[in-house]
Amino acid sequence: MPSSAPRTLHSSRAFLVRATDMGEADRRFTLFSESQGTVSLLGRSARKSRKRFGGVLQRYFLLDISWSAVSDRMPVLEQVVLVASFWEIVEDWEKVRHADYLLEMAVNLFPQSGPKPKAFEALYSGLRSLALGEAPGAVVVRTEASMLATAGWGPNLVACKACGSNPDGAFRFIRSEGGIVCSNCPAPSGEPLSLGAVKTWRALQSSSPSVLGRIRLAGPILAELQDVMPKYVEYCIGRPLRSLGS
Repeated sequence: MPSSAPRTLHSSRAFLVRATDMGEADRRFTLFSESQGTVSLLGRSARKSRKRFGGVLQRYFLLDISWSAVSDRMPVLEQVVLVASFWEIVEDWEKVRHADYLLEMAVNLFPQSGPKPKAFEALYSGLRSLALGEAPGAVVVRTEASMLATAGWGPNLVACKACGSNPDGAFRFIRSEGGIVCSNCPAPSGEPLSLGAVKTWRALQSSSPSVLGRIRLAGPILAELQDVMPKYVEYCIGRPLRSLGS
């Protein structure tokens, strides 16, 4: 019997994160959307026929999706339109695994429903930069900093968490504290960060996505941030992410 509950219609720009088979013909799609964050949608007959959605339900495509929702039922994907392709990512394995990490990070840092325009813009900018051939490590560090700040996990990099002194030397990053401790203060653990790395991370997390690309990331500072930031992302999420094999 058809449900008497009202049906609501939604639309948004989105990126496909993963797809899972359901039954003999359907698929479940997890997408990161601009208007609703992470959404799981039922694609009826999507497994049985690729023509169901025009063959555009692929990762690394910027999509315009429409779906319907009824209370107590999985929302149903109704239409998919290709907006832009970043298919150049698949030409290089390093691009692929870093792009998958960005997608996985987005859905895990922002699991709650609701508009996520800043996070979506950071993801969009990161995938586009990878497709354009920018160094994957630098793209990921920029996107990590932006997403962490947007999710409310941006660390306090202004002063030592223990004594309150301003950064002027070597520091240790304490994940559980979400901040830095200077070399003059005792700390049970922590990962070393130079003054340059602290200042760079601070600049990254306070910049808009349009400005992030202007911040130069290279050499020892990039290596420091690449070592520390993914571990902090996993700490914030509460579990390891598979994409980078960390």
